[in-house]
Amino acid sequence: MAYRGRRPPRPAGRRRGPPREREYVEAEELGSREVEIESKKFLIEVKANDQGRFVKILEIQTQGRGRIIFSVEKAVEFQGILSEFVAENERLGPPQDVTESERLKTESFAQGRRRYYVDLRQNQRGRFLKVTMLAGGKTFIAIPGEGLTQFADALSSLLDDFGSVPAGGGAVGGASGQGTPPPQDNLPGTREVRAGGKRFYFDVLANDRGTFIRLSEVLRGGRRTHLNIPHSCWGKIGEVFTAYARDLPAEEEEESTGSASEDN
Repeated sequence: MAYRGRRPPRPAGRRRGPPREREYVEAEELGSREVEIESKKFLIEVKANDQGRFVKILEIQTQGRGRIIFSVEKAVEFQGILSEFVAENERLGPPQDVTESERLKTESFAQGRRRYYVDLRQNQRGRFLKVTMLAGGKTFIAIPGEGLTQFADALSSLLDDFGSVPAGGGAVGGASGQGTPPPQDNLPGTREVRAGGKRFYFDVLANDRGTFIRLSEVLRGGRRTHLNIPHSCWGKIGEVFTAYARDLPAEEEEESTGSASEDN
């Protein structure tokens, strides 16, 4: 017989919302970064539970929150994709006036039943990066193009500090949930290389995954882009540079600087 009147109560133990996100409910926060871009505020968190470590990105809005969640491993993959979009955004230069929304670049990846879509878009209000998560429902965040480098740097910094899983499995114990980083006292200091209008900085850092060099290039306006090079491949990379320096004749400084430093 059909039920008429009020809907019967929901059985105990059932929840609303995407079912695949329940594994992330109970978690310990390991670290976070807050990013403000124009009138928007984003919160990037690394958390851990008995399933392992994961990253949660929140776009804090006046009418609610956009939310993206993925494992640390997928966050590293997203970090690489994000770097490509930052470079593309800089290559395109200032946003052009458009009459309708257009998609400039798109990528996608998956984690289990979740699918993620990354789109560089442009509309009448400007250029922005839209990150969408499909997991029993749809949620997304929109990052203004002017702040993409700032957002990417915050994510990279957080993953450098908390993005690895401690030895012994995914479960995280202790107060901080971190492994023991190598000692910092004996690490070399920062070195700088200048070439015309370009500046490169070499910083030797260490975290619970080991020692690495952070190679940074200072872009126009004081912004930086960087990559991390693990200690295990310093020698091989040095051999490659040495071979190129031996095989190619030295260029005049004026010729090597170029005019599009942000595109290199």
